[in-house]
Amino acid sequence: MTQKLNKLELTWIEKDTAKIIEPRILLENPNYSFGDINSENIIINGDNLLALRALEQQFSGTIKCVCVDPPFNTGAAFEHYDDGIQHSTWLDLMCRRFKIIYNLLADDGFLLVHLDDSEMAYCKVMLDEIFGRDNYLNTISMTTNEPSGFKATGSSIFSTANFILLYAKNRYKSKINKIYIEKDYDKAYSKVLLNDRDKDHFSTWKYTSISDVVSNSLGFTNQAAAKKSIGKEVFENAIKDYAIKNAKNVFRTAAIGGGAKLKRQKTIDLSKQKRDEVIIHPNEDVEGFFILNGEQIIFYDNRLYVIDGKLVPGQVITDVWTDISWTGIANEGGVEFKNGKKPEKLIARLLELTTKKNDWVLDSFLGSGTTAAVSHKMQRRYIGIELGEQATSHCFPRLKSIVQGKDQTGISKTLNWQGGGGFKFYTLAPSLVQKDKYGTEIINPEYNPNMLAAAMAKQEGFRYQPDENNYWKQGMSSEKDFIFTTTQFVTFAMLDKLAEELKPNESLLVCCKSFAKGCNNRHTNITIKKIPQMLLGRCEFGKDDYSFNIVNIPHDETELEYEPEETNEETPTKTNKKTKTKKQADDESQSTLF
Repeated sequence: MTQKLNKLELTWIEKDTAKIIEPRILLENPNYSFGDINSENIIINGDNLLALRALEQQFSGTIKCVCVDPPFNTGAAFEHYDDGIQHSTWLDLMCRRFKIIYNLLADDGFLLVHLDDSEMAYCKVMLDEIFGRDNYLNTISMTTNEPSGFKATGSSIFSTANFILLYAKNRYKSKINKIYIEKDYDKAYSKVLLNDRDKDHFSTWKYTSISDVVSNSLGFTNQAAAKKSIGKEVFENAIKDYAIKNAKNVFRTAAIGGGAKLKRQKTIDLSKQKRDEVIIHPNEDVEGFFILNGEQIIFYDNRLYVIDGKLVPGQVITDVWTDISWTGIANEGGVEFKNGKKPEKLIARLLELTTKKNDWVLDSFLGSGTTAAVSHKMQRRYIGIELGEQATSHCFPRLKSIVQGKDQTGISKTLNWQGGGGFKFYTLAPSLVQKDKYGTEIINPEYNPNMLAAAMAKQEGFRYQPDENNYWKQGMSSEKDFIFTTTQFVTFAMLDKLAEELKPNESLLVCCKSFAKGCNNRHTNITIKKIPQMLLGRCEFGKDDYSFNIVNIPHDETELEYEPEETNEETPTKTNKKTKTKKQADDESQSTLF
């Protein structure tokens, strides 16, 4: 960390080296899209920095929650990720991603970053710089494993802590949802009101011990006899059940302090004299503020919450989470992802804290697909980005199973998940500009006319939206500014015809490979530019990998390769992998680009 011009910041190699990432278009692969064809959910198979850049134009200011679990940079090579990136490289790669993520977040959005202690502290300083230190909200601490085995015998303290850094885009607009976690029965709630709390006046209230009530209900004269006969654990569980079922009448008392005590001091003193009588302060302005033996009565129903569909005692969430087990999650989603999978319950809690139904959720390190899976079940819209083969070998079958209602792991049973919805599967288009064998920059020959039109619209800041009636209205940046990309030689006659069709106050940008001399000044409301020259120097073309050195999943030659079961839906089978004609490819790309 260094101080420069009175600015405290974290520095690393190449931090100030500007790299503008190419804004690629996305191509739908219908073989791996599944379910509702109108679904807005998106899975992208490709480098996540390029994918984030591809999303920037359409989704800036839209995403409510970005939840990422980047490589921890521990130095250990995991099965699916090489996690030992040089420290400065890790910081640089993450910084570039976080800057785009910041733009994608809605003004009331949140960023959640899951790390261990290898880079967490450095990441926080970096995020303070990008998001502003005032927008740092919390560091959530979690326990992820038990101290056993070889690691527990090492020379250092056994490490079980993971952390989630929580940032708001704007802390004054981003509101955390208050949620509760289940807690054990509080034995201090040891009294039972014998009256009807709603009908009987408080001055007539009588009460007894909850242990006596439960003992009698079980056929015993007292709790000692009950414990001796049925055992302490069974008896205490019976008390817990009774307290929940009769929470409206079960209560405890608690000392009154602070301003509440100062205001009610005379009444508190009087209550101590009138033992076992319930009284209230004269002209009490707080509903239900009853005083018994100098303390406030607190009824148990004020401590019960519906958690995971059950009415249970609960407490407000804190920044230390020890109640979510990481044991036994290997089979969640029906896919294995050793050392890389998170519990669905963890992601569900994070989304419950930061989102509501239909909000957009983004995970740019999707891994086995947990964030997308949980978002789908919780009815959030989602975008998941994954570079490796697990996009098709893990994420696709996991999400397909969820859509079909077959997945009953993770949070499915809690939510009574029955299936439904869908998702679209995209890949990144290749780089728009490449060099030919002579070293000259040319338009990538893999681009058909529709792909080129979509790419140029994105490059120029237009929304790609071909008009059904006017072929030249391929995209718009406002209601009256349009773009037209063509591979034809542009002539005076073509421009004159376009000028005739333009309405008053409309303007048109024409992008082409070549045009007749003088065309660029022929009409004041038509601008003409030559590609690829107009693109050179704008961004870094031709680079397809900004990844964290994600390696291929090890493949067991004795195992059958994953093949989706044959259904009537569009799924990848041997029968639909045949080569498309150029016309088929052009037609398909018309409706599957963005």
